[in-house]
Amino acid sequence: MAGTKMQKSQDSISRRRMQKLFSNKLAMFGLALTLIITLLCLFAPLLTDSDPNFIEMSLRYEAASPEHPFGCDQSGRDVWARLLYGGRISIAIGLASALCANVLGAVIGCISGYAGGKVDQILMYCSEIFSCFPDKMLILVIMGFAGQGVGVMMLVFIFTGWVGTMRMVRSRILSLKQEVFVESCKAIGIRSTSIMFRHLLPNAMGVFIINITSNVAGYILSEAGLSFLGLGVPKGVATWGNMLNAARNLSTMQNYSMLWILPGIAISLFVLGVNFFGDGLRDVFDVTQE
Repeated sequence: MAGTKMQKSQDSISRRRMQKLFSNKLAMFGLALTLIITLLCLFAPLLTDSDPNFIEMSLRYEAASPEHPFGCDQSGRDVWARLLYGGRISIAIGLASALCANVLGAVIGCISGYAGGKVDQILMYCSEIFSCFPDKMLILVIMGFAGQGVGVMMLVFIFTGWVGTMRMVRSRILSLKQEVFVESCKAIGIRSTSIMFRHLLPNAMGVFIINITSNVAGYILSEAGLSFLGLGVPKGVATWGNMLNAARNLSTMQNYSMLWILPGIAISLFVLGVNFFGDGLRDVFDVTQE
């Protein structure tokens, strides 16, 4: 009976949260904007027949035409195709890196908060070491030594991005493990791993979800910045950052401004949409407004 009542209470809270999210027009606008851009990139083969990396020097700086809606860049590559296929890579880097970094941070935070004692001290000491260095500088240093590559960039983002989530989840677990249901679980012989990952961690999912949205936007901007500096994804791979890198020539920026304006708009709109949606999620999971 008690279990049924708890389930009904959780369902009611979930329903209220969904209603609150759907009633937030700015969050829904952000979600729609993010989904539209993502779907355009996913269905790139249906929207263009051009190869984003095919170089045709005879088409250098060609103006917009039915065959090339946004024209061609300084190497004769189709800009529309590069926007779509480049978005695939940029969004994949941001989403996969944010998801993996937050999963890692959530697991470490859960173990740290529940275990306490020496385990907690060691894990917190590790997080403090990472926190001593500014994120951007640490990323630049590691990328400088590790070299370029999509996989390398994602590993660097994961390696440097788990600390914030770990600390927030740990704080939540420290609060939750004092609850009566945890003592009940221990009393009936449920294993510690089951208590941590089946009973405590799901109650910290609000922090996890909110952090993912903010990290996705941050990693896409980081990819663009690193690629613009020539330290990110190899130049042969189409990404929004590499499009900006290719257009950083002063003559190109002055005379063919659309070559850097278009990827800039794509990055800005996607990040704006993710941030709007993330703000909506933050309001939904704010316990002070329950």
